[in-house]
Amino acid sequence: MRLNQTFVSDATGTRDRILDAAERLFAEQGFYITTLREITHAASVNLAAVNYHFGSKQALVIAVFRRRLDELNTERLTRLDQAFAKQTPPVLEDVLDAFVYPALALMGDGHAGGHRFMQLLMRAYADPDEALHGAIREEYGYIMRRFADALIEAASSEHDAKPSWPADQIRQQLDFLVGALTYTMADAKLKHPRATASALVRFAAAGIRGVSQTKYATDFKEELS
Repeated sequence: MRLNQTFVSDATGTRDRILDAAERLFAEQGFYITTLREITHAASVNLAAVNYHFGSKQALVIAVFRRRLDELNTERLTRLDQAFAKQTPPVLEDVLDAFVYPALALMGDGHAGGHRFMQLLMRAYADPDEALHGAIREEYGYIMRRFADALIEAASSEHDAKPSWPADQIRQQLDFLVGALTYTMADAKLKHPRATASALVRFAAAGIRGVSQTKYATDFKEELS
């Protein structure tokens, strides 16, 4: 192995050890109770290594989330593209499944690190720190917008109507789905992610169709009046 290849491998290994240690300690203790000294001790590195790879504790927190969420959201977008390739406008259930199933697959069947990351997500939801929430929203807000647009298109096509849902309304539906998904993912004994995802998709689709039918019925009455 060449010298520069050895350096890259060592640097990557050090970074991964820091992320592994930080993820475990953040999940067990919380973001602000956990100190950098504890993380460096658990990762068998010095503080300079944390500063070199991440720059700050806040940047390390975001990097811990990014490592898992980048993979998750890449899979979500791939499945969303497949839903559009299958049919445009897409089928509502296909859009919902693209959002739900990759998250449950991360948790199910003993996926390495999945349950630990779930602990981390639960702490993040419960944490009152708006800076942390804002950083995550800024990092991944585009994912929610992509899925919101796709849901509007899918639901509207069932009524032969142009997409016209207010963005805040469909985002609320997505928030409901995220809440149900998070609750479902908290089950440490989740063994059948495919079947669970299908059940959650049916539940979410029924709710969205109920809202969309109410909306278009209301629009129709307004046009008649």
